[in-house]
Amino acid sequence: MAPTFNQLRYFCEVATTGNFGRAAARLHISQPPLSRQIAALERSLGTRLFERTAKGVTLTVAGQHFLTDARDILRSVEQAQRNAAAAERGEAGQLTVGFTMCAAYSIVPQLTRRFAKAFPKVDLRVRESMPNELESDLRDGAIDIAISFSSTTAVQFETCQLWREPLELVLPDSSPVARARKVKVESLAGERFLIVPRSEAPSLHDSIVQRCRAAGFDPLIGLEVYLQQTIVNFVAEGLGVAFVPASMRRSRIEGAVFRPVSDPPMVDQVLFWSASNRNPCVANFIATSKSASRSFAF
Repeated sequence: MAPTFNQLRYFCEVATTGNFGRAAARLHISQPPLSRQIAALERSLGTRLFERTAKGVTLTVAGQHFLTDARDILRSVEQAQRNAAAAERGEAGQLTVGFTMCAAYSIVPQLTRRFAKAFPKVDLRVRESMPNELESDLRDGAIDIAISFSSTTAVQFETCQLWREPLELVLPDSSPVARARKVKVESLAGERFLIVPRSEAPSLHDSIVQRCRAAGFDPLIGLEVYLQQTIVNFVAEGLGVAFVPASMRRSRIEGAVFRPVSDPPMVDQVLFWSASNRNPCVANFIATSKSASRSFAF
């Protein structure tokens, strides 16, 4: 029969004190049951662990080796208990966060750094996806949390707005319009726009179209492009102009010039999660995100 957990505890205490009476007192049990448990342990191992003397006990050679192993086992069990408690509190485990490329230039790096520092035992996995893929992955449980644009189709999820930023105009540096420090939107009526497809990011697409209409024209769509960095690259090559989140300035793509406009379109970065997700790490990421959102700066 394998030794029990209590037998290992009792053995280590007797070995430490060298006396059954003192060990029993520290274990808060009487001496006879302690002696019976040690005797049962020795029978199960088929060897003596202690030499009994009038003054107490000393370890045999077998007992010395067994003490090392027993302490290792007890430490492992204690660590397992701590790990289980940490996992229950969301301080350990695994968390998968999906995000749009825009968020990679704004809030995701700061959130990742803060959460990793606060919860170093959590295996945090981040993956970049398109907005419609994020909603699908969240429904399927492939990710625990999504960071994306606001959405009217994701009503089944819990949400928290993290960040709102203006869209800025990005133009090729060769464009005469780029000479102005601040561009009038109505001056763009004849320009060809690069824009994300509405099917991919409705809120972003609509905010751009609505701002152009407010300036008196429907934007002339030259190309529909999925990724914001690709849009900036294409603009730098002279393929048109575009509205992109102001944080995309950080891409620093040669040939692309960013300019503010009056009454700019705005875009939100929103946290999405499912209320039915039982991963305890989710709550800690939400709390970290809410705290961090008050101090985002770009």
